[in-house]
Amino acid sequence: MAQEKRTVIKVHAPASLKHALRRAALERHISVAALARLVLTEYLKEKG
Repeated sequence: MAQEKRTVIKVHAPASLKHALRRAALERHISVAALARLVLTEYLKEKG
């Protein structure tokens, strides 16, 4: 199976949101990028 191409998405967010994301990612032992992918994937499954 071919690997899907990846792209970069930049998001401007308040410092408080950045800190909350970092804290949530640390609690789950994953990177902030992995957490963002998870959140976006789940959101699109529900709302998509």
